[in-house]
Order: sequence, then structure tokens, then C-alpha cells
Amino acid sequence: MSKDYYQILDIERNATTEQIKKAYKKLAFEYHPDRNPDDNEAIEKFKEINEAYQVLGNENKRAQYDSFGHISDEGLFRDAGFRGGNFGNINDIFGSLFEEVFTTGRRARGTRGRDLKYNLEIPFEKAAFGSQEEIVIPKNVRCEECYGSGAEPGGETICTACNGRGNVEYAKGFFAISQTCSTCRGSGKIIKDHCKVCKGEGVVTREQKVSVRVPPGITDGARLRMKGEGEPGLGGAPDGDLYIEISVKDHPVFTRDINDLYCEVPISIVEAILGGEITVPTMEGTQKFKIPAGTQPGQTFKLKGEGIPELGSGKMGDLYIVAKVEIPAKINKKQKELLKEFSNESDTEQQPLVKEYINKIKEMF
Repeated sequence: MSKDYYQILDIERNATTEQIKKAYKKLAFEYHPDRNPDDNEAIEKFKEINEAYQVLGNENKRAQYDSFGHISDEGLFRDAGFRGGNFGNINDIFGSLFEEVFTTGRRARGTRGRDLKYNLEIPFEKAAFGSQEEIVIPKNVRCEECYGSGAEPGGETICTACNGRGNVEYAKGFFAISQTCSTCRGSGKIIKDHCKVCKGEGVVTREQKVSVRVPPGITDGARLRMKGEGEPGLGGAPDGDLYIEISVKDHPVFTRDINDLYCEVPISIVEAILGGEITVPTMEGTQKFKIPAGTQPGQTFKLKGEGIPELGSGKMGDLYIVAKVEIPAKINKKQKELLKEFSNESDTEQQPLVKEYINKIKEMF
């Protein structure tokens, strides 16, 4: 009897390789003998599905099949392993697909090392300019006595349960899966004599110094990753990573907005009125700055390039000086007289805010 493999897998003749595979997995799962015990019809259907996939899943066989059209299972594909009711070694042919369908894929023998986290608090200045920090962390390291094997020299033997492969196969009917050997946990070896230093663990706990490079411009809450500085992997697997969580201390003078700095500078009422030269702080020291006459409380002045470098590029932010005009809490008799004289000589034209306020009051009443 001729067979239409495309019809068996319920796909179009122009189906892609991925579509063929997807259709096969769906049908194989549905008609698998383990899901349909004592159902001969399902078993035959399962054989048919696998036969179709063995042909259509192979580019060369599919091309031949497409050229010759529908054929019988006694024809072109006699070597497929399904002729005459002989199911063949389906474990070898479809093992990897069964692993995907039933999610019991073969596990890696090793185990990646555990990641570690360290909270590092740094001063404001070090966040701005960067630094090299030395930290000490307790962590598991490979035992130097047994080089991480967990065994004394000559204290290992081949696991007889898996013959050193690290995995074992289980078969039931037409279905076979591969799993990590529970006896040796995937290592392929059994420890007879445990290492006296690490007691067979392969690792020991030590306090270890780690040098951390803090880049200029780093921000509070940033995280640095140091690859391979975590705990060691087992069975040849890679080491874990070390994550450094950065906490930046507040500065007594500056506040930060990304790469810009802000600083409140107190000035006297006379300096605000007459203007003058004041001393302002920067991250690298102090410098002189001239404020103009008539400076208002809260007025801001920019010092270009005196901020913090941008992380990664080094482009400098700016420093903003905020004028904080200080009113004297107490004045003497002469100062009072001078201020009264000053007030008599002043008018609202010299005080635009006062003038605006008075005009608004007049409009209200």
C-alpha cells in the first residue's frame, strides 16, 4: 500500500524542517505507546508517524521521496528500519527528539559555581573619580590538596552503574530516556577515599582578597560584575560570578544629579546687592567666582566642566552654584540707621518683585 508521509504528519508539502519536526513531536506525544497502553491501533499509528518523520526529516530522503512520489514501505525506503513490521532501533534514531518531547534531556555532568554578592560602600569622591578597592570575602575555593576532585590520590574508581559515562538510559517499550546517574551524580566516578582536607566536598571555605576597579562616574545602586570570581564550578563546569553592589555616601557640600553637581553657597546681603568675588568649592579644591550685582536668593550660576565624569565616556558634567542670601539676625544701631537711610532712598522701580506684588493688590481692591 502506498503512503503519503505528508498526510500522515498532517503537513503541507512545502512545510519547513521546523514545521515537520513540530508536527512529529505533537503526534509522537499523542500516539506514544506509553500513553496508549494495550492500544494496537495507536502503536501502529506511532510506527507510521516515526517512519514518515525518518524520511521527511532527512533532506536527502525527502528529496528522493518528493521525486518518486508515494511509495510503499517495501519500496524505496526499505532500509528505513520499519519494513515488515520491524520497528528497528527507535532509541538510536529518535532519542534526541524524545528528550525534547518529554523534557528529560541529558544533563551536564558539571554544576556551575554559585554567584556571590558583596555590598561595597564608597565615599562620594571615589564615585566621582574612580578607585581601586581591596575587599575580603569568605567563599568556597577549590581544595588545593585534591584539586577539587574530593578524593585522595588514587581514591577514585569508575562508577559501575553508568560505566563512567555519567548518565544511564532507561527503556520501556519503544521509549528510551537518558538521565544523570544518581550513583555518581553525573561525574562518572565514585570516591573510595575522601580527601582529608575538604572531606570529599572538593572545596574549602577561605577568606579571599579581591581587587575591585570602581570606574569614574559610578552611581549609587550600580552593580559591577566580576566574571569567574564566584564559587568554583564542579565537574569541570565554569566558576560563578561576583556581583559588587555599590553604595555611595552622601557629600556634606555637594548634591548630585546624574553627572551634574549642585552646591548652595551663602552670600551676604551686601554681596548680593553690590556683587563681588566669592570662594566656591569644586571637587578638586576651591576657586574664585564673581557674582553680579543684584543677585537674587536661589539664583543659579554654572561652572562648566566642574561636575562628575560620565560613566564610560569621561565627559564632564557641570557644577551649579546656588546663591543663598543670608539676612543678618541682629544688627547694631548704626546699621539700622544706614538701612533706614537706604530704604528712604529706594523706590519700587528698583524692586520689580515688590512692584509687581503691589500692583496685584491694587487690582484686587
